[in-house]
Amino acid sequence: MKNCKNPFRLLILCTVLGILIPSLSNGQTDSIPGKKKLSLKDPEDGAIDLSQYLLEANGVLPVAIPITEPAVGYGGALALLYFHKSKKKYNSYVPPSVSGIAGLYTSNQTWGAGAFHKHIFGENRVRTTTAFLKANVRLKYYGNNSPILEDNPVGINLDSWVILQKAEVRLGKSKFYAGATYTFFNTEVSFDTIPNKPIINPILERLNINSKISSIKPTLAYDNRDNTFTPARGIYSRLSVNYAAKWLGSSNDFSTLGTDFFGYLPISSAVRSGWRFQGNYLLGDAPFYAYPFIDLRGIPAMRYQGDNTIVAETEWTFNVYKRWSLVAFTGGGKAFNDLANFGSFDWAYTVGTGFRYNVARVLGVNMGADFALGNGRDFAFYIVFGSSWL
Repeated sequence: MKNCKNPFRLLILCTVLGILIPSLSNGQTDSIPGKKKLSLKDPEDGAIDLSQYLLEANGVLPVAIPITEPAVGYGGALALLYFHKSKKKYNSYVPPSVSGIAGLYTSNQTWGAGAFHKHIFGENRVRTTTAFLKANVRLKYYGNNSPILEDNPVGINLDSWVILQKAEVRLGKSKFYAGATYTFFNTEVSFDTIPNKPIINPILERLNINSKISSIKPTLAYDNRDNTFTPARGIYSRLSVNYAAKWLGSSNDFSTLGTDFFGYLPISSAVRSGWRFQGNYLLGDAPFYAYPFIDLRGIPAMRYQGDNTIVAETEWTFNVYKRWSLVAFTGGGKAFNDLANFGSFDWAYTVGTGFRYNVARVLGVNMGADFALGNGRDFAFYIVFGSSWL
């Protein structure tokens, strides 16, 4: 559930299993006639496992969401997730539909609340996502390669409403999906004043504006992953164009071309590899906060922005004991304006490690934590539910 690509990276971890199902006693339901007993233990290996509860109990899963994105500071959130039970059985893997609500707060006074529903129709033939979010996000703005703000970022506040509707349709019996996403983003942008800077502050105050992004994003994707939560094998590749226009209600006319590739390859029964290659290319005049930026673990959001961004990352998972695995990852990226001055912009890079526990074997869901060092100076840790990338 990660990690939608935005200034506040939210990654999910189950915290206290004791509050998960108040009606459970010794891992089972009360002996009620006609009720199937539920267990937090997998009958296959006796380990703690949430598969039966998520698929059969039709209950609500409370989760804690530690927020560790360097751009907004440390904080936390509470979410309630509901995994819908499928009424039909299929020969191939079909991910469950999921609904959820969440609220968040961080140390720099960023806060937000929202709800979403991701629905799977038929044998994974149609996939839709609906989301609503009210957020007040405080960030540091580095000036989009400004030599002045690069080392002296100014604080900005984005008081925003977000509405998102996405739909994808499977093309015939293939693994290709065609779809589109509509996003409406309405924000009041305000800049923090700087103490003892009477000349600069009036300039910053004049930059305070109301900004809207109303965009349509057609996509063509290929998806043959063996699991959407924690893939071990397969490819997810996507080509998209995010088109924002004044006739749609946007404040600016601009487009962003996105190229995404995520590959998963098992090396052996105990070793798996993941590969990520992404690019974003801006056409037109976007609001400063909507410019593409480098998204890597350990790199603050919006720290490296440009008209274009490229990112490459690899992640390796090593199974060390039963359901427990260790993770190692590294990657790099660059934000630049054009190829002519590509070499004049700094590389962003990250290295890190982490661990995973297979918390729901039937669903193929791992969870754990990552610890990353960005550009040798920015440390961050992340709580991961499912994939670190998607």
